[in-house]
Amino acid sequence: MAISDELSRIVLPNGLTLLFQQMKHSASMAVGLFVKEGSIAEENSEAGYFHFLEHMLFKDSETRTSKQIASDIERVGGILNGSTSKEYTQYYVVASKSDSKLAFDILSDMVFRPKFLEKDIETEKQVVIEEMRSYEDAPDDFLYDFYFRNLYKGSAYGKDIIGTKESILAIKRPKLKAFYEKHYYPANMVLSVSGNLQWKAVVKLAEDYFSFPNPKGKVPKTKVMGKDSKDKEPKKHFSKNLEKRKIEQISIMLGANGIPRDFHGMTCFQTLSTILGGGMSSRLFQNIRETQGLCYSIYSFPTFYRSTGVFTIFCSTSKDKTEKCVRLLLEELKNLVTSGITKKELEDAKSNQLGSMAIGSELPENRMNNMGLQEIYFGRYFSLQDRMKAVKSITLEDIDKSIQHAFANPTFQLSCIGDISETKFEKIPNQLL
Repeated sequence: MAISDELSRIVLPNGLTLLFQQMKHSASMAVGLFVKEGSIAEENSEAGYFHFLEHMLFKDSETRTSKQIASDIERVGGILNGSTSKEYTQYYVVASKSDSKLAFDILSDMVFRPKFLEKDIETEKQVVIEEMRSYEDAPDDFLYDFYFRNLYKGSAYGKDIIGTKESILAIKRPKLKAFYEKHYYPANMVLSVSGNLQWKAVVKLAEDYFSFPNPKGKVPKTKVMGKDSKDKEPKKHFSKNLEKRKIEQISIMLGANGIPRDFHGMTCFQTLSTILGGGMSSRLFQNIRETQGLCYSIYSFPTFYRSTGVFTIFCSTSKDKTEKCVRLLLEELKNLVTSGITKKELEDAKSNQLGSMAIGSELPENRMNNMGLQEIYFGRYFSLQDRMKAVKSITLEDIDKSIQHAFANPTFQLSCIGDISETKFEKIPNQLL
């Protein structure tokens, strides 16, 4: 197809992996720096450190104040942001292609030259505590963490990325700086760039702004998927859990078995999710919302990690409709297990996936993110053409295998938040009927 999808890749002398994809007709560019570790790499005494570090790298650097970092990029209409996940951490800038030098400068400045001022650490502790409180007050946000705590109880995957109030308030500069030095170094990072730039110019920008020395003996902490035989799947707990709150609706998360991050498997599960709960034409939306009128919002999504995965359905409804709603969700899953899907459903889901991929490829930030994550997880690049070919190759048998893997297990993780009695909650099933 006409969309250019060629990847350029080198490893700089300091161990930093540089990725680039040119977009000849794009007026903007995106540059993202990925650290190959996230919250599951924390010790118990370090709970929330990766997320806290993400906050701190937006504070004063050796050459800019936090206000200057923000104003320098916003002055040119750019976007500067970061995120912390369970398995990686990311910082990125989106800007006009004419401001690519500034984008590289700011990103390198904040990530490699933080001051970690005591006053900033103390201020940011309070900011993170307020962030925790905002999650506590937002039912959907709280439920997401509550659900993963229950599903992966006893595992690092079940711990909140943000940490705990106690762990955050206990942070001291020496330990935070030591944590930063332990995890933040060039060989443990990927720099991903996309936009209307030239490869030689991108290499020059990377050399000018990211040639920081790699500490002797420091190598990436994570390994490419399929090459680390020591990765063991954490145990999943398919149980029932309720958080009582005086709120109007009951928010529901129903969790089924998933798969680790695997190229073919992910493609099948994403297609299955499109059919079940991926949009207004999906089974869940049509049957639970449109026909039954039980909810406003309902959708499904798969989550893929290195050694584990989960398939999740989310829905909110009134407390007097909760039992009926969950029973209908389980009926939908039982229908999938016993009857599968139709050929038309599969073809429509494929068309949906292909269209979404094509549209998403128009944005430099999407390409930047896609390249970076593929490098971290697979150590190689699956092009847009590769991914489209994978979607087109999916068969009814592939989807049925995914269905059986996810939903044939008779018990599911059911996590709810809302004003419902324990007695009524106990009557709500979490097994196939």
